[in-house]
Amino acid sequence: MILARITKAIREQNWFAVALEFVIVIAGVVIGFQVTEWASARAEAERRAVVLDRLHDEVEGAVSILVRMTDTYEELNTARTGVIERMIAGDRDGIDTETNNAAAVATTLYPAFSPRQGVYTEIVSSGMLSSLGDAAFREALGDYQSSVVFLQGQIDYFRERVNARPDIDNFDYVWLEYAPGTSRERSHVIDWDAAATDPDFLQYLLTGNNSMRAMTGWWQNTLESAQTLCAETARLTGRACEPPEASF
Repeated sequence: MILARITKAIREQNWFAVALEFVIVIAGVVIGFQVTEWASARAEAERRAVVLDRLHDEVEGAVSILVRMTDTYEELNTARTGVIERMIAGDRDGIDTETNNAAAVATTLYPAFSPRQGVYTEIVSSGMLSSLGDAAFREALGDYQSSVVFLQGQIDYFRERVNARPDIDNFDYVWLEYAPGTSRERSHVIDWDAAATDPDFLQYLLTGNNSMRAMTGWWQNTLESAQTLCAETARLTGRACEPPEASF
């Protein structure tokens, strides 16, 4: 119909009508492009919002695991330091406790940290990273991912070192007993009267304590970076950072 009007206007040499029809056509095309672009931008914004919301869930889960592991390390470190100080002082009164046994045994505690990474992988593979959130968020995300990689690298390194050390069960005064009701149905028993007078056992604890405290620091650093990222995603999603309680 527009073409018919333009043809009629040209035959009648009504150039104003021709120009007006062309303006109408061009305006319609421009508006059409703008509407399409607006719809596309809105869809992309909604997609980014969904991704951020899912990432928020992932980070909350990571914070939960990191809090639990950091607390566990710190509790064992405190108990182990108490054992070492009492051994050096020659004070063995009440040292034979389940907590102290666990602290002595847990000098080879190097569990992997493998939080859910599906959303982050999707963000990187889709090329969305550069347009997601803002500079503060992207910096927090990068710092967290770097700390995760570093932590796992340290875990792998110390696992290799552990293989070169004697296991605590190699000491004659350390053995396993059946412990029904526990997750592995076994517990370590230590004859502290014998262990406290063995300088090799003290060196074993000192070496392990050093490694465990180093690992605690790296777990703590990763926790702090995860908490920062959780706060950044919370700022963008409008949700609170509320990590669930870890159960493992």
